[in-house]
Amino acid sequence: MITEITGEVLYERIQRNSLLLKVESLCYEILVPSGIASRLRHLAEGERPNPLTIYTIYYIDGAVGGGHLIPRLVGFLDPLDREFFEAFTTVPGVGFMRALKCLVRPINEIALAIERGDTAFLKEMPFIGTKTAERIVTELRGKMAKFALAPPEEPLSIERESASELRAEALQVLEQLEYSRGEAQRITDGILAHHKNLKTIDEFLRKVFEQQHPEQR
Repeated sequence: MITEITGEVLYERIQRNSLLLKVESLCYEILVPSGIASRLRHLAEGERPNPLTIYTIYYIDGAVGGGHLIPRLVGFLDPLDREFFEAFTTVPGVGFMRALKCLVRPINEIALAIERGDTAFLKEMPFIGTKTAERIVTELRGKMAKFALAPPEEPLSIERESASELRAEALQVLEQLEYSRGEAQRITDGILAHHKNLKTIDEFLRKVFEQQHPEQR
C-alpha cells in the first residue's frame, strides 16, 4: 500500500486532474482533484515547493472480469483530505473518478451537510443525484464530525477551468504532440476565439480534431 510519496513535482506538466512526481529514476503519475492541480500550477516559480510530499490512496481501476485492471494513485497535499476522500468513496456508486470531480465545496461544508442529512446541499455538487445523495447520508452520517470541525479551506475540486488555465493546458498538450510553440499558440488562440464556452481540455482537443478532420464531424 502506497500512502505517501516525496519527490519532485514536474510543474510544467501538471494537468487538470493529474501531476507527475519524480522520485530518483522513477516518475509517478498521480491523480489529484482539479483544485489541487490548479493551485500548484498557479504558484509563482520561486514559491513552488520541491521536493513535495503527496499523501496517496492506491486504487485499482476497472471491473473484475470486465477487462484490464489498472492501478491508480490518487493524491492530496493534506492527510486529512486524503482521509475524507477515502471515506467518501466507500459509498456505493461514488467511485474515486467521480469523487475527483464532485468535491467543489470545502470538505468541512460537505461533512456538515452529511451530518445534517442535507441532501439538497449534496445534490448541488456535480454528478451527485438524489439517490446518490441519500446513499451518502445513509452511509456516512455519524462519521463526519472530525471533518465538519476542520478549518475552512478551498474546495478540493473546481467545476470549471478558468480561461487562462484551459489555454495553458491546451498549449502544453499540443507541444507534447510535437507542435511548435508558435503553431500551438496559433491553434489555441483560434479555437478559443471561436468556441468561448469550452470547459475542458477534452472539449478543446475535440475541436482541434474536427478542425483538422472536418469529415469526422
